[in-house]
Amino acid sequence: MAFSGCVSTPSEDGEVPTIKLGHLPSDHDAPLHVATENPDLFKEKYGVYLKNVDGKNNYELYENDKKIANVESVLITQGGAQIMTLLSQGQLHMGINGVPPVVFSVDSGTKAKIVAGINEEGSAVVIRNDIPANDWDEFVAWVKAQNKAGKQVAIGHPLPVSIQYVMIKSALDYENITYTENADDKSAMVYLMNCKGQGSMSKLLEKGDLDAVIAWEPTPEILKINDIAKPIAYSAELPPEGAWVGHSCCVLVASDDAIANNRDVVKAMTKLMLAGNKEINKNPKLAVNACSAQLGTPLEVEELSIPNIKFAEKVDKLKVFGPQFVQVMDEQGMMQNELKGLTEDEIREKLYDFSLFEEVSKEIDEIE
Repeated sequence: MAFSGCVSTPSEDGEVPTIKLGHLPSDHDAPLHVATENPDLFKEKYGVYLKNVDGKNNYELYENDKKIANVESVLITQGGAQIMTLLSQGQLHMGINGVPPVVFSVDSGTKAKIVAGINEEGSAVVIRNDIPANDWDEFVAWVKAQNKAGKQVAIGHPLPVSIQYVMIKSALDYENITYTENADDKSAMVYLMNCKGQGSMSKLLEKGDLDAVIAWEPTPEILKINDIAKPIAYSAELPPEGAWVGHSCCVLVASDDAIANNRDVVKAMTKLMLAGNKEINKNPKLAVNACSAQLGTPLEVEELSIPNIKFAEKVDKLKVFGPQFVQVMDEQGMMQNELKGLTEDEIREKLYDFSLFEEVSKEIDEIE
């Protein structure tokens, strides 16, 4: 079935819909990687699975031995904001990306809902090996010493609309470290560089254009294994103390159109992701092997990376995190349209549709 820019619906002759799912080159997407690498496990245990049809990115989605959709897995390297842009244009129907891109996209009018949580935590601040610091406090002291010496520190982040960007700004604010996003402004202690994804971080660190980055896994471990930089603070360790422990990160999002017109497909994908998380939590080696195969990373990288990520089996934290994040952004004047001035319950109404997640949770509980 040719992709037409919107969700294709089943035809009278029984042709199934085609769904495009956007995702990032990330270990946060591990349940998707595990599902694509282990179809027999999911078929036998859960009755839902993806069958690869071309050795590349095209799959058939089956539930109870019936093909219910064609699924194209679309790798997006620029970040979650690009996934949401494509989803708003009808070029994607579902996506795996962070909460902030969804929030800002929904605020701007995108008709989409978060339908499940994918992971919690899973990012790190990584600094060049030649910097004499081994933890966050030592790095803060080094930054302040550089400022006294008249030198500005450069820290890279994936995108302005990312949880990593929010976390590093929050941490610097807490430490009373001033920052700028203008490369020509030398008055601030730190220059925050938009790396437009994570692909350039390694070279920028090697060249000395960056002193540090905040990145999602497995980039921190790749930098470590390649002896380019060292992780000095993981998500939960960033200040304010306890603020980022168990924080929601990537989620499964679907367009309102997909939920309305292909609800059974969105439900099956939700079931597949939840089942994937459950299997990873029972056997993390599944994620190590699958992420290595799908991302082309060494096993030793994945063995370091996967333990730093929590894979969500519930949406309790997400229900709290989303509204709180929106209200903080609103207080900072960053919510301008759909999410401006709303109560927590109103935000939940705009951001979430967990009805399918609740259905598949019950189904999986009965299986287990």
